[in-house]
Amino acid sequence: MSGKNFFIPTSRIEAFSDGVFAIVITLLAFQFKIPKLTHDSTLYQNYRELLVILPNFMAFIFSFLFVAVFWITHHQLYYSIKEANEKLLWYNVHVLFWITLIPFPISMVGDHPLLRISAISLGIVLLMCCLAAYLVRNYTYFRANLVDQTLSSASVKDGMRKNILAIILNVIAIGASLISVYIAYGIYVIVLGLFIIPQKLEKKRTQN
Repeated sequence: MSGKNFFIPTSRIEAFSDGVFAIVITLLAFQFKIPKLTHDSTLYQNYRELLVILPNFMAFIFSFLFVAVFWITHHQLYYSIKEANEKLLWYNVHVLFWITLIPFPISMVGDHPLLRISAISLGIVLLMCCLAAYLVRNYTYFRANLVDQTLSSASVKDGMRKNILAIILNVIAIGASLISVYIAYGIYVIVLGLFIIPQKLEKKRTQN
């Protein structure tokens, strides 16, 4: 059976993707290291031990939010897709591949937040996540015509515009890492905020 005629409900893709997202979020918590707290230490000494893992905690919060908003965006995207074919399955697997890599650069950022390679590695993975999502949108909206025909053109443009902007910002952040990791991290937060804003999901107006 050719991929052109092979159509399945999107619910199977969403169910599998949900499982992958859940596993990734669980793996993110494994980066935490137990601080060396002792009964003989003073409150100040224990407090300093907690500060040691602060970069890991901040990296976890960012990565958790990014995976969470990407999961929400993923559901919004598939809400607008009426059906899936074989190629879309592979495009979705490509998205999940980069999502599962997020814990690796996040662990680097948590342990070595001021190293340029940590900020660059995070940027590359985030860039590829956004690029993979763009490929899904481009394929479903324009190439395979799998999108729900009632979805308005404004909704389609809004999703594509955010994806393209996120790609551009991540590229800028990777370059900015060579100057300052703080600038790069700031841009990554902007990308996160970009996705927190919900995508427009409007239906075409019917003429009476």
